[in-house]
Amino acid sequence: MLITGGTGTLGSLLAHHLADQGHTHLHLTSRRGLQAEGADQLRQELTDLGADVTVSACDIADADQLAALLETVPHAHPLTAVIHTAGVVQDATLGNLS
Repeated sequence: MLITGGTGTLGSLLAHHLADQGHTHLHLTSRRGLQAEGADQLRQELTDLGADVTVSACDIADADQLAALLETVPHAHPLTAVIHTAGVVQDATLGNLS
């Protein structure tokens, strides 16, 4: 399973939920990868839950970076889902979104 924005708030919550549900192969990606704040700790927490976790730096809006990322997915554990949790909102209150 590939989670874009995987080191952010939503991505990490989802990754924890999936690991709790027994999903054992998680690939988290974000623009900063393991350089993102808390990414190494997140990987350790998910590993402790029994997941095999890969964290990669990738701007998924860049076709070349995305293609290179997809080439790293092991054939033994192909992607079964891609979940997009990446995003930035300047005004995070729901009532102010259009």
